[in-house]
Amino acid sequence: MLKDCSLPCRGTVDFLADSELVQQAARSTGFLKREPRKLSPEGFVKAVLLAAAHLRTSFNSIALHTGHADADACSRQNIFKRCTAPAVAFMQALLDHAIRLKLPALPASLTEESFKRIIIQDGSVIRFHDSAAKDFPADSGASGMKAMLRLQFAYDYKSGRTLLATPGAYSHTDTAAAGELLDLLEAGDLCIRDMGYYKAEWFQRMDDTGVFYLSRLKPEVKIPREDGGPAMGLDEFLRGVRGPVFDQTIRIGAKRALTTRLVAVRVPEKVAAERRRKIHEEARIRRKTASALTLALAGWTVFLTNIPPATAGPRELRKLYGLRWHVELVFKALKGNGCLRVLAAHASNRHHLEVLLLAQLLQLVLTLRLWRMLSPARKGAPRLSLLKMAALARETLAALWPKGAGTGRWDELMEVLLKRCLYDKRRNRQHLDEIWESSLG
Repeated sequence: MLKDCSLPCRGTVDFLADSELVQQAARSTGFLKREPRKLSPEGFVKAVLLAAAHLRTSFNSIALHTGHADADACSRQNIFKRCTAPAVAFMQALLDHAIRLKLPALPASLTEESFKRIIIQDGSVIRFHDSAAKDFPADSGASGMKAMLRLQFAYDYKSGRTLLATPGAYSHTDTAAAGELLDLLEAGDLCIRDMGYYKAEWFQRMDDTGVFYLSRLKPEVKIPREDGGPAMGLDEFLRGVRGPVFDQTIRIGAKRALTTRLVAVRVPEKVAAERRRKIHEEARIRRKTASALTLALAGWTVFLTNIPPATAGPRELRKLYGLRWHVELVFKALKGNGCLRVLAAHASNRHHLEVLLLAQLLQLVLTLRLWRMLSPARKGAPRLSLLKMAALARETLAALWPKGAGTGRWDELMEVLLKRCLYDKRRNRQHLDEIWESSLG
Protein backbone atom coordinates (compact mmCIF):
# COMPACT_ATOMS: atom_id res chain seq x y z
CA MET A 1 0.00 0.00 0.00
CA LEU A 2 2.80 2.42 0.83
CA LYS A 3 4.37 2.03 -2.60
CA ASP A 4 1.08 2.35 -4.43
CA CYS A 5 0.25 5.61 -2.65
CA SER A 6 3.64 7.16 -3.53
CA LEU A 7 4.24 8.21 0.06
CA PRO A 8 6.59 11.13 0.65
CA CYS A 9 9.88 10.97 2.45
CA ARG A 10 9.72 11.89 6.12
CA GLY A 11 11.60 15.15 5.64
CA THR A 12 8.80 16.55 3.45
CA VAL A 13 6.55 17.11 6.45
CA ASP A 14 8.84 16.60 9.45
CA PHE A 15 11.35 19.35 8.70
CA LEU A 16 11.82 19.90 12.45
CA ALA A 17 14.21 16.96 12.28
CA ASP A 18 16.58 19.30 10.40
CA SER A 19 18.40 20.77 13.40
CA GLU A 20 20.55 23.09 11.29
CA LEU A 21 17.54 24.64 9.54
CA VAL A 22 15.65 25.17 12.82
CA GLN A 23 18.67 26.70 14.55
CA GLN A 24 19.24 29.04 11.62
CA ALA A 25 15.66 30.29 11.96
CA ALA A 26 16.17 30.67 15.71
CA ARG A 27 19.35 32.72 15.27
CA SER A 28 17.92 34.95 12.54
CA THR A 29 14.96 35.90 14.76
CA GLY A 30 16.97 36.40 17.97
CA PHE A 31 15.43 33.41 19.73
CA LEU A 32 18.86 31.72 19.92
CA LYS A 33 21.82 33.91 20.85
CA ARG A 34 24.25 31.25 22.11
CA GLU A 35 24.53 27.47 22.23
CA PRO A 36 21.65 26.13 24.33
CA ARG A 37 22.53 24.34 27.55
CA LYS A 38 19.22 22.61 28.18
CA LEU A 39 16.49 23.52 25.71
CA SER A 40 17.28 23.54 21.99
CA PRO A 41 15.10 25.51 19.52
CA GLU A 42 13.70 22.31 17.99
CA GLY A 43 13.02 20.97 21.49
CA PHE A 44 11.06 24.12 22.31
CA VAL A 45 8.88 23.84 19.19
CA LYS A 46 8.22 20.14 19.71
CA ALA A 47 7.33 20.69 23.36
CA VAL A 48 4.82 23.41 22.45
CA LEU A 49 3.25 21.20 19.76
CA LEU A 50 3.03 18.19 22.07
CA ALA A 51 1.50 20.20 24.91
CA ALA A 52 -1.03 21.72 22.52
CA ALA A 53 -1.93 18.28 21.13
CA HIS A 54 -2.68 17.20 24.72
CA LEU A 55 -4.90 20.31 25.13
CA ARG A 56 -2.55 21.74 27.75
CA THR A 57 -1.46 25.33 27.31
CA SER A 58 0.29 26.31 30.53
CA PHE A 59 4.04 26.95 30.87
CA ASN A 60 4.21 23.94 33.18
CA SER A 61 2.62 21.66 30.57
CA ILE A 62 5.10 22.79 27.92
CA ALA A 63 7.97 22.22 30.35
CA LEU A 64 6.78 18.68 31.07
CA HIS A 65 7.05 17.83 27.35
CA THR A 66 10.53 19.26 26.80
CA GLY A 67 12.12 15.99 27.93
CA HIS A 68 10.18 13.95 25.37
CA ALA A 69 12.24 14.94 22.36
CA ASP A 70 15.16 16.89 23.83
CA ALA A 71 18.08 16.16 26.09
CA ASP A 72 16.60 17.27 29.42
CA ALA A 73 13.32 18.56 30.73
CA CYS A 74 13.41 22.19 31.83
CA SER A 75 11.42 24.23 34.32
CA ARG A 76 8.26 26.22 33.68
CA GLN A 77 10.22 29.35 34.65
CA ASN A 78 12.55 28.64 31.74
CA ILE A 79 9.60 28.28 29.34
CA PHE A 80 8.15 31.55 30.65
CA LYS A 81 11.43 33.33 29.95
CA ARG A 82 11.59 31.88 26.43
CA CYS A 83 8.03 32.88 25.44
CA THR A 84 8.95 36.38 24.29
CA ALA A 85 8.73 38.43 21.09
CA PRO A 86 11.72 36.54 19.54
CA ALA A 87 9.90 33.26 20.24
CA VAL A 88 6.89 34.56 18.29
CA ALA A 89 9.17 35.63 15.43
CA PHE A 90 10.86 32.20 15.52
CA MET A 91 7.52 30.35 15.29
CA GLN A 92 6.43 32.65 12.47
CA ALA A 93 9.66 31.92 10.59
CA LEU A 94 9.05 28.16 10.90
CA LEU A 95 5.45 28.60 9.73
CA ASP A 96 6.63 30.63 6.73
CA HIS A 97 9.20 27.93 5.91
CA ALA A 98 6.55 25.19 6.11
CA ILE A 99 4.36 27.15 3.70
CA ARG A 100 7.25 27.60 1.25
CA LEU A 101 8.34 23.94 1.32
CA LYS A 102 8.30 22.43 -2.15
CA LEU A 103 5.94 19.56 -2.81
CA PRO A 104 6.62 16.46 -4.88
CA ALA A 105 5.48 16.80 -8.50
CA LEU A 106 1.76 16.26 -8.95
CA PRO A 107 0.60 13.28 -11.02
CA ALA A 108 0.02 14.10 -14.69
CA SER A 109 -3.70 13.36 -14.26
CA LEU A 110 -3.99 16.33 -11.89
CA THR A 111 -2.07 18.83 -14.00
CA GLU A 112 -4.04 17.96 -17.12
CA GLU A 113 -7.42 18.85 -15.62
CA SER A 114 -9.31 22.09 -16.21
CA PHE A 115 -7.62 23.90 -13.32
CA LYS A 116 -3.97 23.93 -12.34
CA ARG A 117 -4.78 24.44 -8.67
CA ILE A 118 -8.00 24.90 -6.70
CA ILE A 119 -7.31 27.63 -4.15
CA ILE A 120 -9.82 27.94 -1.31
CA GLN A 121 -9.68 30.96 0.98
CA ASP A 122 -11.71 31.89 4.03
CA GLY A 123 -11.36 33.71 7.32
CA SER A 124 -12.06 32.55 10.85
CA VAL A 125 -12.17 34.18 14.26
CA ILE A 126 -9.80 32.99 16.99
CA ARG A 127 -10.97 33.71 20.53
CA PHE A 128 -8.85 34.38 23.60
CA HIS A 129 -9.53 34.95 27.29
CA ASP A 130 -11.06 38.35 28.03
CA SER A 131 -7.91 39.33 29.91
CA ALA A 132 -6.14 39.58 26.52
CA ALA A 133 -8.54 42.26 25.25
CA LYS A 134 -5.80 44.91 25.39
CA ASP A 135 -3.62 42.91 22.98
CA PHE A 136 -6.41 41.48 20.80
CA PRO A 137 -9.27 44.03 20.91
CA ALA A 138 -12.55 43.04 19.34
CA ASP A 139 -16.05 44.39 18.89
CA SER A 140 -17.75 41.73 20.96
CA GLY A 141 -21.31 42.51 19.87
CA ALA A 142 -23.77 39.75 20.66
CA SER A 143 -21.01 37.19 21.30
CA GLY A 144 -19.76 38.97 24.42
CA MET A 145 -16.15 38.07 23.59
CA LYS A 146 -13.66 40.88 24.17
CA ALA A 147 -10.41 39.36 22.85
CA MET A 148 -10.32 37.97 19.32
CA LEU A 149 -8.25 38.05 16.14
CA ARG A 150 -9.10 37.12 12.57
CA LEU A 151 -7.21 34.42 10.66
CA GLN A 152 -6.93 34.46 6.87
CA PHE A 153 -6.22 30.99 5.47
CA ALA A 154 -5.81 29.84 1.86
CA TYR A 155 -4.63 26.49 0.48
CA ASP A 156 -4.65 24.33 -2.63
CA TYR A 157 -7.29 21.62 -2.35
CA LYS A 158 -5.52 19.42 -4.91
CA SER A 159 -2.05 19.36 -3.33
CA GLY A 160 -2.70 20.30 0.30
CA ARG A 161 -0.18 23.13 0.12
CA THR A 162 -0.92 26.20 2.23
CA LEU A 163 -0.54 29.59 0.51
CA LEU A 164 -1.67 31.91 3.26
CA ALA A 165 -1.95 31.57 7.05
CA THR A 166 -2.06 35.10 8.42
CA PRO A 167 -3.40 36.09 11.87
CA GLY A 168 -4.49 39.71 11.94
CA ALA A 169 -6.56 42.23 13.85
CA TYR A 170 -10.22 41.39 14.37
CA SER A 171 -11.10 44.60 12.52
CA HIS A 172 -9.27 43.35 9.39
CA THR A 173 -12.32 41.99 7.57
CA ASP A 174 -12.47 39.57 4.65
CA THR A 175 -13.16 42.45 2.27
CA ALA A 176 -10.03 44.26 3.46
CA ALA A 177 -8.01 41.04 3.06
CA ALA A 178 -9.35 40.23 -0.41
CA GLY A 179 -6.22 41.42 -2.24
CA GLU A 180 -3.65 39.59 -0.07
CA LEU A 181 -3.91 36.36 -2.05
CA LEU A 182 -3.70 37.77 -5.57
CA ASP A 183 0.09 37.84 -5.89
CA LEU A 184 0.19 34.13 -4.97
CA LEU A 185 -2.20 33.06 -7.74
CA GLU A 186 -1.03 31.73 -11.10
CA ALA A 187 -2.62 31.49 -14.54
CA GLY A 188 -4.86 28.42 -14.69
CA ASP A 189 -5.72 28.46 -10.96
CA LEU A 190 -9.31 28.40 -9.73
CA CYS A 191 -9.91 30.64 -6.70
CA ILE A 192 -13.01 29.83 -4.63
CA ARG A 193 -14.10 32.36 -2.01
CA ASP A 194 -17.39 33.39 -0.42
CA MET A 195 -19.20 36.67 -0.95
CA GLY A 196 -17.35 38.38 1.92
CA TYR A 197 -14.34 38.85 -0.41
CA TYR A 198 -16.35 40.55 -3.16
CA LYS A 199 -14.55 43.43 -4.83
CA ALA A 200 -14.93 44.07 -8.56
CA GLU A 201 -11.34 45.20 -9.07
CA TRP A 202 -9.93 41.94 -7.64
CA PHE A 203 -12.14 39.84 -9.94
CA GLN A 204 -11.00 41.93 -12.90
CA ARG A 205 -7.36 41.47 -11.93
CA MET A 206 -7.78 37.69 -11.70
CA ASP A 207 -9.46 37.62 -15.09
CA ASP A 208 -6.68 39.71 -16.63
CA THR A 209 -3.99 37.32 -15.31
CA GLY A 210 -5.71 34.12 -16.46
CA VAL A 211 -6.97 33.07 -13.02
CA PHE A 212 -10.45 31.56 -12.78
CA TYR A 213 -12.72 32.66 -9.93
CA LEU A 214 -15.93 31.31 -8.43
CA SER A 215 -17.84 33.21 -5.78
CA ARG A 216 -21.29 33.87 -4.42
CA LEU A 217 -22.64 37.32 -5.25
CA LYS A 218 -23.27 39.91 -2.54
CA PRO A 219 -26.97 40.83 -2.26
CA GLU A 220 -26.18 44.56 -2.37
CA VAL A 221 -24.62 44.42 -5.86
CA LYS A 222 -26.47 46.46 -8.47
CA ILE A 223 -27.31 45.38 -12.04
CA PRO A 224 -27.24 48.12 -14.74
CA ARG A 225 -30.34 48.50 -16.91
CA GLU A 226 -30.00 48.06 -20.65
CA ASP A 227 -31.88 51.33 -21.29
CA GLY A 228 -29.36 53.29 -19.21
CA GLY A 229 -31.80 53.93 -16.35
CA PRO A 230 -30.96 53.67 -12.64
CA ALA A 231 -29.30 50.36 -11.73
CA MET A 232 -31.64 47.75 -10.26
CA GLY A 233 -31.15 45.59 -7.20
CA LEU A 234 -30.36 41.90 -7.56
CA ASP A 235 -33.80 40.93 -6.23
CA GLU A 236 -35.53 43.06 -8.86
CA PHE A 237 -33.32 41.61 -11.58
CA LEU A 238 -34.10 38.01 -10.58
CA ARG A 239 -37.84 38.69 -10.46
CA GLY A 240 -37.64 39.14 -14.23
CA VAL A 241 -35.97 35.75 -14.77
CA ARG A 242 -38.17 33.09 -16.33
CA GLY A 243 -37.26 29.47 -15.70
CA PRO A 244 -35.15 27.75 -13.05
CA VAL A 245 -31.71 28.95 -14.29
CA PHE A 246 -30.16 32.18 -15.52
CA ASP A 247 -26.70 31.81 -17.09
CA GLN A 248 -25.36 34.75 -19.09
CA THR A 249 -22.41 37.13 -19.31
CA ILE A 250 -23.50 40.57 -18.11
CA ARG A 251 -22.10 43.74 -16.56
CA ILE A 252 -22.63 44.22 -12.83
CA GLY A 253 -22.06 47.09 -10.43
CA ALA A 254 -23.68 50.52 -10.37
CA LYS A 255 -20.86 51.85 -12.58
CA ARG A 256 -20.79 48.76 -14.87
CA ALA A 257 -17.50 47.92 -13.18
CA LEU A 258 -17.24 44.24 -14.13
CA THR A 259 -18.20 42.04 -17.07
CA THR A 260 -18.66 38.52 -15.79
CA ARG A 261 -20.68 35.36 -16.06
CA LEU A 262 -23.67 35.40 -13.71
CA VAL A 263 -25.33 32.08 -12.87
CA ALA A 264 -28.51 32.07 -10.79
CA VAL A 265 -30.22 28.79 -9.88
CA ARG A 266 -33.67 28.75 -8.33
CA VAL A 267 -33.82 26.48 -5.23
CA PRO A 268 -36.80 24.36 -4.09
CA GLU A 269 -39.26 26.14 -1.80
CA LYS A 270 -38.36 23.86 1.09
CA VAL A 271 -34.71 24.95 0.84
CA ALA A 272 -35.71 28.61 0.54
CA ALA A 273 -37.94 28.35 3.64
CA GLU A 274 -35.09 26.85 5.66
CA ARG A 275 -32.77 29.65 4.52
CA ARG A 276 -35.31 32.26 5.63
CA ARG A 277 -35.66 30.56 9.01
CA LYS A 278 -31.88 30.74 9.52
CA ILE A 279 -31.81 34.39 8.43
CA HIS A 280 -34.48 35.27 11.01
CA GLU A 281 -32.67 33.25 13.68
CA GLU A 282 -29.33 34.94 13.03
CA ALA A 283 -31.00 38.36 13.09
CA ARG A 284 -32.62 37.51 16.42
CA ILE A 285 -29.25 36.50 17.90
CA ARG A 286 -27.70 39.75 16.69
CA ARG A 287 -30.73 41.69 17.92
CA LYS A 288 -31.39 43.09 14.47
CA THR A 289 -34.20 42.98 11.91
CA ALA A 290 -33.80 40.48 9.09
CA SER A 291 -32.90 42.17 5.81
CA ALA A 292 -35.77 42.23 3.33
CA LEU A 293 -33.25 41.94 0.48
CA THR A 294 -31.59 38.85 1.96
CA LEU A 295 -34.99 37.24 2.55
CA ALA A 296 -36.03 37.96 -1.05
CA LEU A 297 -32.87 36.31 -2.41
CA ALA A 298 -33.25 33.18 -0.26
CA GLY A 299 -34.96 31.45 -3.17
CA TRP A 300 -31.86 31.68 -5.37
CA THR A 301 -28.25 30.51 -5.41
CA VAL A 302 -26.23 33.09 -7.34
CA PHE A 303 -22.68 32.56 -8.58
CA LEU A 304 -20.15 34.91 -10.09
CA THR A 305 -17.49 33.31 -12.29
CA ASN A 306 -15.31 33.59 -15.39
CA ILE A 307 -15.23 29.82 -15.98
CA PRO A 308 -16.47 29.16 -19.54
CA PRO A 309 -19.86 27.40 -19.79
CA ALA A 310 -18.19 24.66 -21.87
CA THR A 311 -15.95 23.85 -18.88
CA ALA A 312 -18.58 23.98 -16.14
CA GLY A 313 -22.33 24.37 -16.43
CA PRO A 314 -24.57 25.44 -13.52
CA ARG A 315 -24.62 21.91 -12.09
CA GLU A 316 -20.82 21.60 -12.18
CA LEU A 317 -20.43 25.08 -10.66
CA ARG A 318 -22.52 24.03 -7.67
CA LYS A 319 -20.30 21.01 -7.17
CA LEU A 320 -17.13 23.05 -7.48
CA TYR A 321 -18.38 25.67 -5.05
CA GLY A 322 -19.27 22.85 -2.66
CA LEU A 323 -15.53 22.24 -2.28
CA ARG A 324 -15.35 25.54 -0.40
CA TRP A 325 -16.91 23.81 2.58
CA HIS A 326 -13.69 21.87 2.98
CA VAL A 327 -12.14 24.96 4.55
CA GLU A 328 -14.71 24.61 7.34
CA LEU A 329 -13.24 21.17 8.02
CA VAL A 330 -9.80 22.77 8.06
CA PHE A 331 -10.91 25.29 10.68
CA LYS A 332 -12.61 22.52 12.63
CA ALA A 333 -9.33 20.57 12.59
CA LEU A 334 -7.52 23.69 13.80
CA LYS A 335 -9.90 24.55 16.61
CA GLY A 336 -11.38 21.21 17.59
CA ASN A 337 -8.31 18.98 17.88
CA GLY A 338 -5.74 21.35 19.37
CA CYS A 339 -5.37 23.84 22.14
CA LEU A 340 -7.23 26.73 20.50
CA ARG A 341 -10.55 25.66 21.93
CA VAL A 342 -9.18 26.03 25.47
CA LEU A 343 -7.47 29.40 24.96
CA ALA A 344 -10.75 31.24 25.51
CA ALA A 345 -10.62 30.04 29.12
CA HIS A 346 -6.87 30.44 29.66
CA ALA A 347 -5.44 33.77 30.80
CA SER A 348 -1.85 34.45 29.79
CA ASN A 349 0.41 37.03 28.16
CA ARG A 350 0.35 37.98 24.50
CA HIS A 351 3.58 36.22 23.46
CA HIS A 352 2.53 32.92 25.06
CA LEU A 353 -0.82 33.02 23.24
CA GLU A 354 0.81 33.90 19.92
CA VAL A 355 3.36 31.08 20.25
CA LEU A 356 0.53 28.59 20.86
CA LEU A 357 -1.49 29.92 17.92
CA LEU A 358 1.46 29.77 15.51
CA ALA A 359 2.31 26.25 16.73
CA GLN A 360 -1.24 25.14 15.92
CA LEU A 361 -1.05 26.75 12.48
CA LEU A 362 2.26 24.97 11.87
CA GLN A 363 0.66 21.66 12.83
CA LEU A 364 -2.30 22.38 10.54
CA VAL A 365 -0.07 23.24 7.55
CA LEU A 366 1.87 19.99 7.94
CA THR A 367 -1.28 17.91 8.56
CA LEU A 368 -2.89 19.30 5.39
CA ARG A 369 0.23 18.47 3.41
CA LEU A 370 0.45 14.94 4.80
CA TRP A 371 -3.30 14.36 4.31
CA ARG A 372 -3.13 15.16 0.62
CA MET A 373 0.08 13.18 0.10
CA LEU A 374 -1.54 10.08 1.57
CA SER A 375 -4.87 10.75 -0.12
CA PRO A 376 -4.15 12.33 -3.55
CA ALA A 377 -6.98 14.13 -5.33
CA ARG A 378 -7.25 11.53 -8.05
CA LYS A 379 -9.58 8.66 -8.80
CA GLY A 380 -8.73 5.36 -7.15
CA ALA A 381 -6.61 6.87 -4.37
CA PRO A 382 -7.44 6.05 -0.71
CA ARG A 383 -9.83 8.58 0.78
CA LEU A 384 -8.69 9.82 4.19
CA SER A 385 -10.55 12.09 6.57
CA LEU A 386 -8.69 15.28 7.46
CA LEU A 387 -10.55 15.47 10.78
CA LYS A 388 -9.57 11.93 11.73
CA MET A 389 -5.95 12.64 10.86
CA ALA A 390 -5.96 15.85 12.91
CA ALA A 391 -7.49 13.96 15.82
CA LEU A 392 -4.50 11.62 15.74
CA ALA A 393 -2.07 14.53 16.05
CA ARG A 394 -1.06 13.48 19.55
CA GLU A 395 -0.07 10.00 18.42
CA THR A 396 1.48 11.35 15.22
CA LEU A 397 3.77 13.75 17.03
CA ALA A 398 4.69 11.28 19.74
CA ALA A 399 5.64 8.71 17.12
CA LEU A 400 7.89 11.05 15.15
CA TRP A 401 10.10 12.58 17.78
CA PRO A 402 11.40 10.13 20.42
CA LYS A 403 15.13 9.60 20.15
CA GLY A 404 15.95 6.67 17.90
CA ALA A 405 12.69 6.77 15.91
CA GLY A 406 14.00 6.00 12.42
CA THR A 407 12.45 5.50 9.02
CA GLY A 408 10.92 2.19 10.07
CA ARG A 409 8.84 3.98 12.70
CA TRP A 410 7.80 6.54 10.09
CA ASP A 411 6.56 3.82 7.72
CA GLU A 412 4.62 2.19 10.55
CA LEU A 413 2.96 5.49 11.35
CA MET A 414 1.94 5.98 7.72
CA GLU A 415 0.35 2.53 7.68
CA VAL A 416 -1.61 3.39 10.84
CA LEU A 417 -2.89 6.63 9.32
CA LEU A 418 -3.94 4.87 6.13
CA LYS A 419 -5.94 2.34 8.10
CA ARG A 420 -7.45 4.48 10.85
CA CYS A 421 -8.25 7.66 8.93
CA LEU A 422 -10.32 6.24 6.06
CA TYR A 423 -13.71 7.84 5.48
CA ASP A 424 -16.68 5.96 6.82
CA LYS A 425 -18.86 4.48 4.09
CA ARG A 426 -21.89 6.62 3.34
CA ARG A 427 -25.03 5.54 1.55
CA ASN A 428 -26.92 8.80 1.24
CA ARG A 429 -24.26 11.46 0.66
CA GLN A 430 -20.82 11.94 -0.83
CA HIS A 431 -17.71 13.24 0.85
CA LEU A 432 -15.94 16.15 -0.85
CA ASP A 433 -13.37 14.11 -2.77
CA GLU A 434 -16.20 12.09 -4.32
CA ILE A 435 -17.89 15.35 -5.32
CA TRP A 436 -14.58 16.50 -6.84
CA GLU A 437 -14.27 13.24 -8.81
CA SER A 438 -17.82 13.52 -10.12
CA SER A 439 -17.22 17.14 -11.20
CA LEU A 440 -14.46 15.86 -13.50
CA GLY A 441 -17.04 13.98 -15.48
